[in-house]
Amino acid sequence: MKKCGMTANEAVEELREQMGGYVPPTLHHIKNNHPALAVIIRDMDKVINTDGALDRKTKRLIALACVSVRMCEGCIYPQAKVAKNCGATREEIMEALNIAVLTGGVPSWSTARTGITELFEEWDAEDAEKAKLSAKAVPKKVSVQPGAAKKPAKKK
Repeated sequence: MKKCGMTANEAVEELREQMGGYVPPTLHHIKNNHPALAVIIRDMDKVINTDGALDRKTKRLIALACVSVRMCEGCIYPQAKVAKNCGATREEIMEALNIAVLTGGVPSWSTARTGITELFEEWDAEDAEKAKLSAKAVPKKVSVQPGAAKKPAKKK
């Protein structure tokens, strides 16, 4: 008999694809300990993972500000990481956190500090690795001055 509905593993895999290859540790824990909830989260996340009047990146930045104001320290890195994976820049992430401070006070910044530091350090390491790889891939240019390759003198 064919099984009806989506499994927790399928739901989390679909979310992984929608979040740029990242699955927050909390979602793994939910999948392992309450599989039906993982499927429900996947269904609810369609709102944030689908472009509408607001694009996915903007929705993720709003979510980042919200979890900061809600003082969910363990939620900061995952929301910021997925916002980055959706195309958010460092500046956009910081601006979202500035809005969190405006609406939720300075404790919102304290809540976000560790997760944002972790993301930006990871980002710096990725950028450094990309720079190192691109430096290896670019052939070195050899400068040749006009007339540098002199023709051998003719024998008389």
